[in-house]
Amino acid sequence: MGTCERMMRVDAPADVVWGWLSSPRNLFSVNMLHAEVDTEATELRAGDSITIDHDFFGFYQQRRQAKIREVRPNFVAFGEFKAPEVPGRDPFPHNQSFEVVPAGDGSSILVSRISGRYVFPGSGLVGERLFDRYMPALLDDDLQVVAVGCGAMPAGKVRRPPGLILWPLMAIGARFVKKSTRRHLLEQMKVERAATSGTAAPGAPASAHSASVEA
Repeated sequence: MGTCERMMRVDAPADVVWGWLSSPRNLFSVNMLHAEVDTEATELRAGDSITIDHDFFGFYQQRRQAKIREVRPNFVAFGEFKAPEVPGRDPFPHNQSFEVVPAGDGSSILVSRISGRYVFPGSGLVGERLFDRYMPALLDDDLQVVAVGCGAMPAGKVRRPPGLILWPLMAIGARFVKKSTRRHLLEQMKVERAATSGTAAPGAPASAHSASVEA
């Protein structure tokens, strides 16, 4: 079982960040592997399941479900597994959480934690190494997209996670991914920011102070 925690300071109050993140569609759109979020829910509720179509960089698609385990002020935790009707083994059963911690001066700390394990041929030999190298980059990207979504960071500052070069096939496949909720969200926020830039002073960019706790 691998675990990883990442943090990022953003120049936005916790209630603003949580106000955006607590929308189920927003929450489950930040991950770059999510191609479609199938939900009409407008709030996070413990026990609800959200169906998500995954696209693993153009090489493999799978329908999965995120079951919300806990919701409290500024915090949500969920487990994600393959949908019951999907045949075969689940390649990556895992639990994840997001927390928004007030930091004073109108800023906050975004925290994401994940624990899970790879289940694929050879994962016993390389799974732990891939998790330790790849997962921090993926979580950092999630946090940056949240910062963009809540208006605390320009969309143009988000780049493809450098950790992808450790999985060459994924880095190549990422060039051909056309459908991603993350990509759509970033493009939408670019348009919205451009539309409002002439009427409001641009805010300070998010501070990308990141730290990790991995095992």
